[in-house]
Amino acid sequence: MTESAEAPHLALLNAGWSTLWTPAPAREGATGPDRIRALTASGYAALPIPREFGGAGASLVEVAAAQRSLGMADPSAAIALNMHAFTVGLMADYWQRHRDSSWMLLEGIAQTGALVASAFAEPGGSPNFMSSRSEAEQTAKGYRVRGVKFPCSLATTATLVCLTARVSGTDDTILALCPRSSPGLTVEGEWASLGMTDSDTARLVLRDVELDDRLVFHRGPADVIDENVISGTTWFAVLLSATYHGVLSGLLDVAYRQVIRAGAYGPRTALLGRATRELLTLGGACRQLAADFTSGALAGRAALAAAVGLRASLSDTRDRVLAAVTPVVGSRLYGRGQPAAALLVDSLAVHHHPPSLLTCDEAVGAFCTGREISFDPAG
Repeated sequence: MTESAEAPHLALLNAGWSTLWTPAPAREGATGPDRIRALTASGYAALPIPREFGGAGASLVEVAAAQRSLGMADPSAAIALNMHAFTVGLMADYWQRHRDSSWMLLEGIAQTGALVASAFAEPGGSPNFMSSRSEAEQTAKGYRVRGVKFPCSLATTATLVCLTARVSGTDDTILALCPRSSPGLTVEGEWASLGMTDSDTARLVLRDVELDDRLVFHRGPADVIDENVISGTTWFAVLLSATYHGVLSGLLDVAYRQVIRAGAYGPRTALLGRATRELLTLGGACRQLAADFTSGALAGRAALAAAVGLRASLSDTRDRVLAAVTPVVGSRLYGRGQPAAALLVDSLAVHHHPPSLLTCDEAVGAFCTGREISFDPAG
């Protein structure tokens, strides 16, 4: 094997993941926000936006491949930018289905290279990700929004914040873009996380923030599973799985290189083979869901069931990969400053994301038995 040739384990793990965008190496000493801004300037921000609006026109599977590439190179930046890719991808999907005035928002993002934070999570970690405690009071020109969003990645680097809030006195929820510089919107505190520490994650507080009605691109009944919930959950599950596939591929790369360098094979070969097999299965499922959803082969509640199934399988796969890799890497998994240890901790964040693992299998089973899907574990 020549020095420039791809290592066999990487050739196998990378197979099927094709992307025209790959991240440049991080500048030494760069902070998390600095790294995120540099990646944005390299064309990342406009990946999912249609070409007619100045974007790259990347499909769901192509954006997923870009996320995986970034997950291997820089897990913290990957999980932060995943929220931008998910939000803008959902907006592009919404425009494709409705052909409405939301194209202007997409064009503006492409022209300015704006980053969009996804401000859906709220303190308390409600298992029902469709529920919002934030309140939007209707005004003559739009809405006045109050609430707290936490944890929110891209908290200081985002230009726009995509948020949800319940409309006062109604059963509706709005989905809207809010300029991060809006009076009354402040970034407070930070995410006290063990991993993903450079993801620019913090708390957003909205105190009577005025929101122009033109920045609201969806209003509908709260807690109702509609096409936006289905599309959003599918985009999120695919991109999240691709991101952590990259993080776990990076961990496997460290383990393989350690074994090959030491020439210590024996039972380690089978353990690494098991971990590789797990990632190959996850990667195939991720790409297939992306392709099937894009083509329409999977749609509606069937797509939703497949998406939450993939999200739950991602957590299971992470744990099985770590179980196989731990005896191989040994104490390096727990040593300060060790690449394997950092990847171990970063990969733990996979269990934190919605939908709640308490509801995923129930949702799949409900669909398959002809019952309504619910993301409320109490219901």
